[in-house]
Amino acid sequence: MAAQNPNNHGQQRSGKKRRIGFDCEFLEPPPKRYVQSECPVCLQIIREPHQVTCCGKKFCKACIEHIKAIQKPCPTCNEEDFSNFPDKGLKQSLYSLKVRCSHQKNGCEWTGDLRQLDEHLNTDPRPEKQLDGCKFFEIDCIYKCGKHQQRRYIQVHRIKDCPKRQFSCEHCHDYKSTYDDVTNNHWPVCGSFPVPCPNQCGSTIQRQNIDSHVADECPLATINCDFHHVGCAVKLPRQDMPEHLRENLLTHISLLATSHAKQQHKITSLETENRTFKTELKPLQQLLKTAPPIVNSRPLGPLEPPVLTMTNFQQHKRDDDHWYSPPVYTHHQGYKICLCVYANGYGTGKGTHVSVGVCFMRGEFDDSLKWPFRSMISWQLLDQVNGKDHKTDIHYDNPPITSSDKVTEGERSMVRGTQKWIAHTELESKYLRNDTLLFQIHKVVLK
Repeated sequence: MAAQNPNNHGQQRSGKKRRIGFDCEFLEPPPKRYVQSECPVCLQIIREPHQVTCCGKKFCKACIEHIKAIQKPCPTCNEEDFSNFPDKGLKQSLYSLKVRCSHQKNGCEWTGDLRQLDEHLNTDPRPEKQLDGCKFFEIDCIYKCGKHQQRRYIQVHRIKDCPKRQFSCEHCHDYKSTYDDVTNNHWPVCGSFPVPCPNQCGSTIQRQNIDSHVADECPLATINCDFHHVGCAVKLPRQDMPEHLRENLLTHISLLATSHAKQQHKITSLETENRTFKTELKPLQQLLKTAPPIVNSRPLGPLEPPVLTMTNFQQHKRDDDHWYSPPVYTHHQGYKICLCVYANGYGTGKGTHVSVGVCFMRGEFDDSLKWPFRSMISWQLLDQVNGKDHKTDIHYDNPPITSSDKVTEGERSMVRGTQKWIAHTELESKYLRNDTLLFQIHKVVLK
């Protein structure tokens, strides 16, 4: 046992497994001419015999070279200064002797020359070679799940049992990963995975169809009576609703009749109101037709229109986008307009200024207004510190806006305004507060 200690120590220190002697048995004891067939270090049949110069003993090549590498004396005579050399004669003789498989205790019946033992056992780790060789030899699972099993069982493990084997979701047929990932992570969220009805009606439905099953099919789902819109407040499981409808036919007919009478009364009232509105509208329409062709509007008051609030200014600036204000009208039953603000500037003002302009929009009075016309529109950026130093700009239409400039519903005209209106450096002093700018249409004059 003392001879094995250096070998064991070396394996622990290096962390690597050396190919020591053959772990097997001879069919018959070696002839007497083989004075030595066992390595004194590993106590197994000598692999690649080497003889030492000190005492003449034979060792496995790997065993004796390891002894020398860790600077230990000869395991048999304790000589510190020795060398070793191959014993080709012993190798040729030993390797031709018949041996049993190392795994005969597990049931392997193979016998053959010692030189054939390694090929029979096959320790090649490559996946395409791993299944060749002794069926009783233990190998690691190629999917690195930690399973160590005899070769005859490992294939079944790979196909059916390994948690890290390749696996596709059998329900959605889209998700592919390992068996462990599919079953533990994907199945709990897979839309095609079958789950029981939450009402315990006995049905199994794909997870993505649960809501529609409960809403339209589940016999135990509680639903409103078909006549709830006319006043029936009964709620029952879907399977009990047909009986309720049969037993309460007269009640439901009565509810329908009452509802119909209320609707007829409402219709009559609406028709009366409609006739009244039409009567009142006729003189207004006549007055609109005789209105003068030129409309001059006064400056809009503080509430007409209200302050136009642009929030998240810095975000608009970073995104390099533009903001449209809520629409306003130039005057009563006038032209519909809105402000367009480029937080990071436009054209010559790009990156340094706020650019502002006005857009005409499709309005509900366009068909009764006069075309062409000229407009003078001024707007203000409000001083949020002392309320005195508002920033004002004025836009004049040239050439005039004609009927061909009308826009369709949901669209806007081209932007008319100033590219370099107010520098970014001026905003912080009094205009930008809480990441918000306040605008107001100041004056509109139409000619």
